[in-house]
Amino acid sequence: MPSSPSRLTWAETRRKLAHMAAFWPALFLPWMSPVQALGVTFLLVMMNLFILPWAAKGLYRTGEAGLGALEIILYPAALMACVIAFGLRTGSGMPDPRGITSGLEAHGMGLQGLGKHAWYLPVGAAWFGLAAIDACIGFACRLFPQGPVLPWNPRKSVIGVAIGTLISLFPAYALARLALPPVETAGWAALAVLILIAAGAETAWFGVADNLVIPFFLSVSIPLFANPLFPEPHSASHMGCPLAGLWPPGLSGYWALVPIAFGALAYLGRLLTFGGSLLGALMALFLILAQPCLFAFLGGFFALGNLATRFGFARKQARGIAEARGGRRGAAEVFGAMGMAAWMTPLVHLAHLAHLEKSGGPESRPAEYFHKALLVCIAPLVAKTMDTVSSEIGKAVGGKTVSLRTFRAVAPGSEGGVSLAGTLCGLFAAALMALAILPLRWGGIIDVTVLIGIAWLANLFESYWGEYASRRHLDQGPHTNVLMTLVAAVLAWIFWFILFP
Repeated sequence: MPSSPSRLTWAETRRKLAHMAAFWPALFLPWMSPVQALGVTFLLVMMNLFILPWAAKGLYRTGEAGLGALEIILYPAALMACVIAFGLRTGSGMPDPRGITSGLEAHGMGLQGLGKHAWYLPVGAAWFGLAAIDACIGFACRLFPQGPVLPWNPRKSVIGVAIGTLISLFPAYALARLALPPVETAGWAALAVLILIAAGAETAWFGVADNLVIPFFLSVSIPLFANPLFPEPHSASHMGCPLAGLWPPGLSGYWALVPIAFGALAYLGRLLTFGGSLLGALMALFLILAQPCLFAFLGGFFALGNLATRFGFARKQARGIAEARGGRRGAAEVFGAMGMAAWMTPLVHLAHLAHLEKSGGPESRPAEYFHKALLVCIAPLVAKTMDTVSSEIGKAVGGKTVSLRTFRAVAPGSEGGVSLAGTLCGLFAAALMALAILPLRWGGIIDVTVLIGIAWLANLFESYWGEYASRRHLDQGPHTNVLMTLVAAVLAWIFWFILFP
């Protein structure tokens, strides 16, 4: 963890200004479809990966190994996740430029002047939080490093965070006036809550870059209460309170005990650290709020992953390739493994609202695209299950391990190395996870096959990326897992919402 607040330097000033200036493509989101926005963010990833190291070495931090050199790549990667999390398409396969609420308003379910709702508004808000709120707090903490610091992040001074958050309110207000119709008092209060969530996420430090943490917490929070960026979550009666809707009607309050029990048992069973168990419980809560059965896939991943970790643990320890802390995962590992599945929950919320608008009530049979949204949500968990099982079994069993880049033998546990035993076991674990959609009636055998194929492609990417990042001394661990599960989510979204809508 960082030890103390740092002073503002010219190099850091340039990086922060570039960080803020990178918001300009978001101004064109109203004229883009989700597919076009995904293409733009993908091009930004390629630019930051291959062009900036040559054209702007100071911004890329080529002299700083580890997370510093990787953060600028994670910036547009996080935006890709936001685009597909809110990029719901209609059943006809054509994008609805105003989102699903055009139909709701046509049926007399208007949102009382709290603003129009288009797919790009939450994406723009997450982009703003990443570009502006992060930079404002960063500048303020370096200009005002004196005084008490945050207990969970000694690099952030209390006064710096407070000043930076207040400064960010001005551009946020101006942008909201520009992008939204007239907003009522409850709507402004909800927007202020979202800014506080972004500010809190910016200060959080558990080994994951804030370029991921800020847009993640904004994305998963936006559907949970009434605000001008999202259609009314549950009923018009909630619009009087900006925080109403945090627990969906019809979902028993006893479900709140499930994530609590999950985190407690994982900690007491020495499977997760204390921070990991807290974040794991929060991830479980996000999934349950979207669809309670999603927790079954989280539990399946957790069970299979930990069984694979324990398998041959003594042999892995003797070889020096066992998981640290006796196999207990920390908060960073939890985010890398489970974060992308939780990140996709807004798509499930949107699909649920679209189902209500199409079918006329919560008791009717779910629409097909609601099932597709659920498949996009579980695709990262299926891919991560395959990754964890193949890696842990491969390290325990040993045997011939090869690099996919050179096809030469490498030591078990090497970045990018794969083995036959590990790959087969990983595919089997992915198949077990994917087959669970059959009794739930979320899809058929073709969908099961596609989920397994997506998991294999995502793991193929992870093998190449792991070796590439290792050779360039880029940070590994949770960030590699985030990128791998992002690939799975993007492929799933393209397949079920673009190719076969």
